[in-house]
Formats: sequence, C-alpha cells, structure tokens
Amino acid sequence: MKKMSFPPHLLSQMIDLQETPPKRRLKLTRVGVKNLIIELKVRGENGTFSLLPTVDLYVDLPSTKRGVHLSRDPEAIYEVLEKRADAEFSSMEDFCETIARDLLVKHDYASQAEVSLQSTYMTSRSAPGQTIVTREPCDILGMATATRGDRGNIRVNRAVGVKVVGFTACPCTQTLLKTLAEDRLTKRGYREEAVREILEAVPCATHTQRATGFVLLRVPEDRYVNVEDLVTVVEKSMSGQTYAILKRPAEASVVELGNRRAMFTEDVIREVLFALTQKYRDLPDSVGVFVQIFSNESVHKHDIIAERTTTLGEMREEIDATIRG
Repeated sequence: MKKMSFPPHLLSQMIDLQETPPKRRLKLTRVGVKNLIIELKVRGENGTFSLLPTVDLYVDLPSTKRGVHLSRDPEAIYEVLEKRADAEFSSMEDFCETIARDLLVKHDYASQAEVSLQSTYMTSRSAPGQTIVTREPCDILGMATATRGDRGNIRVNRAVGVKVVGFTACPCTQTLLKTLAEDRLTKRGYREEAVREILEAVPCATHTQRATGFVLLRVPEDRYVNVEDLVTVVEKSMSGQTYAILKRPAEASVVELGNRRAMFTEDVIREVLFALTQKYRDLPDSVGVFVQIFSNESVHKHDIIAERTTTLGEMREEIDATIRG
C-alpha cells in the first residue's frame, strides 16, 4: 500500500491553532498526556532492572494560547530514551526530572512541567515456614515538577513512593475474645496462672483485613532513596504480609504471627512514620512525607483510611518530645 503523507507546502500554509488566542482567555493549571506506557531501565543497588511504567506528563497553559502542542510530550520521552539507549537512569525520579526539564524547553510558553510514572515492581520474598521464594508485586512511583523562575532558572521538586499490600489483625476484637476465653477457662477450673500461660501459648483469633500502605517522599535533587527500602518499611509496619503462594503450614505461620501483632490502621501509620525517621536519619528535616494506610474491612460494610502529611523534621521533633516527656 502506498504511504500517504501530507504535502509540506500545505502544512506550511496552515494556521497553528494552538498558538491562536482562545475564546475565553483563562489560564489552565495542567494540560497533557496521560497513561503513556514506555520501557524504562533503572539502575538499582542489585543491578539494572526493566520497568513498563505508565507515564503522565503535564504543562501549564497561559491564557493567551488556545492549546498545548501535545505531540511534544511523548516526543520528549522518546528523544531522551533514544539518546540513552544503551544506558540506564539512576532512579525513576531522575528520569522524571530529565523529561520535566525537556518539556519546559519544548513548551517555552509554560512556567511549570510535571512528570509522574507508576509501575509494578517485583520483590523476592519467602513466607515464614516456607522455603520457596516468590516474586511479590507492589507499585512504585516517581515524580518531578520543574518550575521556571522569573530569570529563566529552573527549580525541581522530586518524589519517590511505593504502594504495598499487607494485612492487619484487629486488636479490639482480639481483646474481647481474650476476655471471653479467660472467663470460660476460669469457669472450667483453670487457675489464673494457667489461663495466662494458655493464652500466651495460643494467641486469640481476630478478624483480619487487607491493608494498602502508600508512602511518598519528597527527595532532594542530590539524594537517592531505594524503593526496596521503602517497601520493607511498609511491610514491617503491618501485622503481616500477603504472599502469592502459601502452603498450609506457612499459611498457619503467617496467620499466627499476624495475630501476635494485632494492630489498628492508626497503629500501622504511626509505625511507618517512626520507621521513616529511623531509616532516613541522613535526610534533611525539610524532606516532605505523605503516608496513607487504607484498610479493606472484612466484617464491616465500610473501609478505614488514615493519613499524615508532614516533614521528617516535624516527626523528629514529635518523637524527641515524646522521649523527653
């Protein structure tokens, strides 16, 4: 089939509609391309790994222009990937920053460009009591916003995040069942010491719910945060982890360990916040932090959510005050 092409002489005669003034001269905060899937190589601590992330790209639009030259957005990505075909990026946020800066060059009318990506990432895990190693999925995120200053200088904000699924065991119901068990054992003639030993050896049951932990850190340009470390922080802050494969003995171990670590949603988010201050002692106080824990309730018709927006410095002050208090 003969390829069709638009005659160049006609193209040069056309009006660039994007450059014409709009009917309603109002500026727009974000216009761009969403859900663009690419292939990206990232250099991690354990070697280079490939991702198939979904990328979103935006710029702001002044009131004097009718539209954005949207083809320039994916064009910026593929030009960068072509230039670095045999190389990899040091992090997702490094890639996002590179594209955000290029967008400001391509869209010289824009004062701000925003790039974000999200991808599935596989971690290697082994369940308690199980020798098989499974590959467990989680979501990883990278973001960068480039802002053009009055003198043409560009300021960049970067962020990295993870979204991890685990589970929590309800401490409230567990306490109620423990009280009921103590009463029934006592009525059957067991001494107080024996009752205590029994309940320490066999944890009381409770209902569990799948929980999703989301952490986002605003990372300085000269610093790097390993997403594997963030995943571990979230996982260890929950009652237990979920696994792709659980044979019966391992499943029993996971459930028992989870019941021995019964936690409210509020407990989980506080554990995450505390763990972040311990893990990232070298990061400055100004680093922004957002944490969200979402609980898909099992015995309720509703779900539970807990959030905190803060900085590392603010959390460090609260923790120090608690220790002094």
